[in-house]
Amino acid sequence: MTDLNAGQGRCQATARLLIKPVRAAIELGAAQDVLVSALRAVHHANRHGSVEDFIAVAFPSMRLGRDTMLPGHELELIGSPASLSALVTLDGLMKLSRRGMIETADIGEIFVDVGTTACAYVRDRSSEKHTPGWIRRNKARAERRGKPLGKDVAVKKHDPTLLTLRHGEAVLHIREVRGVYGGGPLTVSTYGLSSASAPAILPVLSDAAGEADDAA
Repeated sequence: MTDLNAGQGRCQATARLLIKPVRAAIELGAAQDVLVSALRAVHHANRHGSVEDFIAVAFPSMRLGRDTMLPGHELELIGSPASLSALVTLDGLMKLSRRGMIETADIGEIFVDVGTTACAYVRDRSSEKHTPGWIRRNKARAERRGKPLGKDVAVKKHDPTLLTLRHGEAVLHIREVRGVYGGGPLTVSTYGLSSASAPAILPVLSDAAGEADDAA
């Protein structure tokens, strides 16, 4: 059996694919279900594909709501023509397409120039270690292993600048980080996200970054 990829891989960042729910799915409140299904497909593709050809994810319409970050209704996927072509044949995206839940998705070229203000989408692991769920699982793990728990971890107040999404058993806390696009390849995880220590600035022009540039 072939070992599954874990950790980080290289995203070639030479092509893009926009996943967008149709208006009916948005009105029915199914937009986030569409995004989560697409994220699962990306994770599957990165786990089973080449470590040299990962797909990165971006939330170009992510924005702050009243007291929490909202994902918006679009998911932009960055990869190579080969990785994105393989992705659209996976069961998760095929089901969304067959059910008429997403707009027709075409693989296109990257149109963001090197030196442009763009964004990275970082998985914030530090926040995950201060949630009630993480603390509960950590205590249960220590009890199963018969080991002392160690220093108590305090529950932190929710950070409204973080986007929180459930991904199967995991809960992802995602932060948008602005920077200057320097070209690819880029390093991302199997979830398609970058690490806080090395944000991968994607060739993605987010709505929030554009508004900030207009206001400057």
